Amino acid sequence: MSEDPIVGHKTMTDGSHQPLRKSEADILLARAEAEKAKRAADWPDEQSAINAMFQAWLRLKEMGWRDAMYCPKDGTTFDVIEPGSTGIHPCHYEGDWPTGSWWISDGDLWPSRPILFRDAAPSNQDPGP
Repeated sequence: MSEDPIVGHKTMTDGSHQPLRKSEADILLARAEAEKAKRAADWPDEQSAINAMFQAWLRLKEMGWRDAMYCPKDGTTFDVIEPGSTGIHPCHYEGDWPTGSWWISDGDLWPSRPILFRDAAPSNQDPGP
């Protein structure tokens, strides 16, 4: 029997999978538990967590993000932030306001309930002369 058995699999950024060894899993679990303890110390009650959430929302507004309800409603793609996610996602609004829907695109379409939007980040492609 291996001294460092495989206890699962990890998905790499390219979509491939690799074995997850017990030693790696132990490190990940310890890190997650330390982060949870830090959150409990930093925001020990609901009001302190709400205040932190407000400060983050306000900072993003200072950086040019706007409330999602003001997004383009003409099929234009824009960037969104969703609660519970750390990503910035390409999105469009489909239908008539306020009964339409937001859709995130990453090859497939996913329903969304964004809180903030901004115009889509410019492409890194050179448009040429």
